[in-house]
Amino acid sequence: MHMKIERIYRELLLRSLSKEFLTKQEDLASRCQTSIGLVSKAVKKLEDAHAVEATRQGVRVLSSARVLNIWATERKLSRDIFAAFRLDSLDKVEKELPRAAIITAFSAWRALTGRRPADYSRIYFYVRESVDFERWFRFRETGARKTNPNVFVLKADDPHLLSTSERGIAPVPQVYVDIYSVGGPEAAPYLRDIAERYPELSPW
Repeated sequence: MHMKIERIYRELLLRSLSKEFLTKQEDLASRCQTSIGLVSKAVKKLEDAHAVEATRQGVRVLSSARVLNIWATERKLSRDIFAAFRLDSLDKVEKELPRAAIITAFSAWRALTGRRPADYSRIYFYVRESVDFERWFRFRETGARKTNPNVFVLKADDPHLLSTSERGIAPVPQVYVDIYSVGGPEAAPYLRDIAERYPELSPW
């Protein structure tokens, strides 16, 4: 259920970034492939935080930053990891990711903007097709180590995430909450950079 709530947060934020601030609950349920009851529950939570308001015309986003912050504090990326290992070098790994990979976190922001606010030592990507990943990993398995992993492979069984990702890159709100979730010293410079590029998402 929690993952489906994340779809609703993601959809509201993407619409808000597209300057579409009013959305019917039925449209949210259809787009996110969730029940109208779950949409109502998510909207009530966001309403209590003064992030949205529910009107007869639909759900109006009052503060994208508050929606994002609620999602970020609830997001537990570790629950989606199904493989973690160490491969060197990271630059080579990034250039040779599986065809069906959807990158997120630090690599995604770098790919989206060409910016690198801080050096990072971890790569996170979602895999749409496990067969594609297994084929990719088979050629690298001998060089992979289990200790001190720097490559994290995430389950991508969320159709809404797949449909809102473009060119193998997760959407900006997803990138933000994933960076927030993984944390570390490099996270803060990236979160600030995203907020500067998208002021409507800024909690500052």
